[in-house]
Amino acid sequence: MEPFLLELKGLEKTFVQGGRSLSIFKGLDLRLEAGEIVALVGPSGAGKSSLLQIAGLLDKPNAGQIFMHGQAVHALSDYKRTLLRRQAIGFVYQFHHLLPEFTAAENVAMPQIIAGVERKVALSKAAAILEQMGLKDRLDHRPGRLSGGEQQRVAIARALANEPQLLLADEPTGNLDPETSGTVFEILLKVVRERQIAALIATHNLHLADQMDRVLELKNGKIVAF
Repeated sequence: MEPFLLELKGLEKTFVQGGRSLSIFKGLDLRLEAGEIVALVGPSGAGKSSLLQIAGLLDKPNAGQIFMHGQAVHALSDYKRTLLRRQAIGFVYQFHHLLPEFTAAENVAMPQIIAGVERKVALSKAAAILEQMGLKDRLDHRPGRLSGGEQQRVAIARALANEPQLLLADEPTGNLDPETSGTVFEILLKVVRERQIAALIATHNLHLADQMDRVLELKNGKIVAF
């Protein structure tokens, strides 16, 4: 049997606020198969963002294990965690965080250049991804000249630039109006499905969540079927 692309086992996470311990995850388990698109829902403060940070190796749980393709990755050194994020994981946030002094193509090329890809090759690949995102005529535009929906599509393209196996998205359309949100989300799903990427997408939008393969709820520190 093929191992899960991502598997979280028995995660525990506690934060200290005002001298009090706040338990966020209590023996949390989650499994994600290759090519599967899963919605993560739950009320504000339930820990969705924290879970994505841990799944993406940006934060560490107090206890529990993280596996990718059956390989334990929770105990990797910081250097190896960074390499794995660069090679295998893409992140999309509610706010695009584009670099304002660079064009759309340059923003998308940046992760590739950091990974060692030649600038010319990186820009060519960036152009191809942006065209797939419907931004063929916006390659040379800086973020200030793009609409909110266009900026978020550039951010999604940037997350896909290094051909990740796993995409983690935290309210990727939460900062957009309903019509633009629907358009951007449709493009996101289309590109992710075409590339057979596994995706875990946190959202408050149940209409968008229903378009994914599964919907999971983060409730009382654990994952439950929605």
